[in-house]
Amino acid sequence: MSVCILGIFLFQGYWLYNSYKLREEQFNKEINESLRMAVFNKQFSDVRRYIRYFGKDKDSLKSPMKGLANQLEEIGIPKGKHFRGGQREHDFYPGPPPPEALHGDSPARIYADTLARQISEFLITSNLHNDSANLIKLDSVFKVELANRQIATPYELDTFHINYSGFERETFRDSIRRREPRQTSKIPFNPASNLFVQATFDSPLQFILQKMIWTLLSSVLLLLLTTLCFIYMLRTILKQKKLSEVKNDFINNMTHELKTPISTVSAAVEALQNFNALSDQRKTQTYLDISKNELQRLSDLVEKVLHIAAEEKEDIELFREETDLNEVIDNILSNHQLKEGKQLQVRYDNNLAGKLAYVDKTHLSNAINNLVDNAIKYSGDQVQLYLQTSLNNGVLKIKVKDNGIGIPKVYQSSIFDKFFRVPTGNLHKVKGFGLGLSYVQKIVEMHGGTIQVHSEPDKGSEFTIIIPSA
Repeated sequence: MSVCILGIFLFQGYWLYNSYKLREEQFNKEINESLRMAVFNKQFSDVRRYIRYFGKDKDSLKSPMKGLANQLEEIGIPKGKHFRGGQREHDFYPGPPPPEALHGDSPARIYADTLARQISEFLITSNLHNDSANLIKLDSVFKVELANRQIATPYELDTFHINYSGFERETFRDSIRRREPRQTSKIPFNPASNLFVQATFDSPLQFILQKMIWTLLSSVLLLLLTTLCFIYMLRTILKQKKLSEVKNDFINNMTHELKTPISTVSAAVEALQNFNALSDQRKTQTYLDISKNELQRLSDLVEKVLHIAAEEKEDIELFREETDLNEVIDNILSNHQLKEGKQLQVRYDNNLAGKLAYVDKTHLSNAINNLVDNAIKYSGDQVQLYLQTSLNNGVLKIKVKDNGIGIPKVYQSSIFDKFFRVPTGNLHKVKGFGLGLSYVQKIVEMHGGTIQVHSEPDKGSEFTIIIPSA
């Protein structure tokens, strides 16, 4: 699936790159077409302006237009007063001929060619020494053409004088066609002076991104959604894998926890039946006491499982009250000293100074008891247990420290997860279900507090409960 996601990214990147290149080619076509249209519109505007000028000033027609009239008269086309320029009538060819008359070498065809040649020669002669002014006008027209195509990219308009002599025709064509990206072709501007014009643009990135904005946003959104779904699915798979391992570990420990009292009771009953223990009242009482204790232990295990199921269905409710934590901790330590078979060395620093804490006595007592029980179980035969309590400015701190086996750093963020136990294989030397620390964290957080852990392998562990507003 990772390879698939990577392939989607690469394919999408390749597709966007090709789309960018197509947009870049479109940009180049647009700027070339804009410059060609600008030159055409500029020249067309000059034609209209000069025709209006001729129509208003009759004397200006005497030299070029009169010569044209004489040429028309020589080829058999009579003069007339039907051509209007402005508001005046002039002696000229009587109106435009029909389209079918403009074929072959007909007089009308000759007239049209001659008229076009006369106008072209006049325009070229008039523009011969005024290239700078014409370039300014061209720039204005060019801006309008670009605006019509929604192109706002900065550019520079340059002119070139190209000498035709010494160039072969194909070589000259190649020199015009070769251009840098973001440059237009060299377009003839004034043939009389061999003047060509070319526009050089800045990067078209903004223009292209503007055209591709919806494509880019859609691609990014789809890629992001695909990646997030992949990450979510991967986390779910890993979480399921972890839960499966925890479940197997829980089942293994539960099986052995249940098997131990059953085996003990079975052995006691077998002794009573087969080894004449009934005739010995003392042995009988001993075996019965063992059976009773183991059955009670079995009952406690079943109760724990039922308690777990109940916790999954309903939340714990806290009943806060003023509590003497010194009394609570003394009772916890006394109970453990009585039932533990290890040498227990306890140091308790009570800094409460008679202050009462506003907490849920039952649940907080169970939480502290779990920490003490873990400290004893995961220490060696000689247990060194250290407790410290303080209550300053409404902030309650309870510290429990031991000299046990410690917790590797890699597992310290997981020890508060339900059913989690530091991996030691299928079996654990210390029996349990991985519920104690999960319960402690839940109770502390319900009090609005936090629990911190500092531990190193073979150097013991230190748990600190911090509850504000206690």
